[in-house]
Amino acid sequence: MNMNNPMHSQGEALWTNKEEMTATFFGKVMFAFALAILVSTLGVWIGFSYLIETFVKTPNLIWIVFIAELGLIFTSSMWSRKRPLNYVLFAFFALLTGISITPLLLMAAMTAGSGVIVKALLATVLMFGAAGAIGWTTKRSLEGMRGFLFITLIGMLIVGIIGIFIPWGSNFEMIYSGIGVLLFSGYAMYDFQRIKKFPEDRYIDAALHLYLDIFNLFIFILRLILSQRS
Repeated sequence: MNMNNPMHSQGEALWTNKEEMTATFFGKVMFAFALAILVSTLGVWIGFSYLIETFVKTPNLIWIVFIAELGLIFTSSMWSRKRPLNYVLFAFFALLTGISITPLLLMAAMTAGSGVIVKALLATVLMFGAAGAIGWTTKRSLEGMRGFLFITLIGMLIVGIIGIFIPWGSNFEMIYSGIGVLLFSGYAMYDFQRIKKFPEDRYIDAALHLYLDIFNLFIFILRLILSQRS
């Protein structure tokens, strides 16, 4: 083959540019993702330092935070590409999630000790990292997982809403939490592979997906550990 062929040189240049764009986009996604993790940690600190008594005295107040979170998720397509608004609202969303998880962390610490939170964090990092590595490196398309993951998510939401009004026992909680761990591990694999297909200006959308994956994965791992201790 003639290595000086213009078509070959052009193709090689396009491939190099594509790799550079992917690397740049991935860097933006990881920066926004890391920012969200840091801000959510700040939210946990604010929750424990200033809001935990309010949540204990007024439990329904947490629903306002949940509604605000859902509002930001469902409107993300409207603000995710508008810089710097996208960073501001994404950081605000991460702050709210950190605050909203405070009651669960408090309950875990009171019933099983703070060590259980550390174990859940370590397990989350390991599982998320492994799932992300598989999703990023595999040559097999994971697009077929999309429908199954979405249906499972809807089912989990319905069962979770029913559980608010009809509490279940520790065995069912273990099963429910175990399914949640598998679900968001699957989402982590799927979303890491999808990063390669996102448009260049949708890095906040990609980071939001990854953040939701790791946040929910942590919640279900923590719930799974707690269910085994009850």
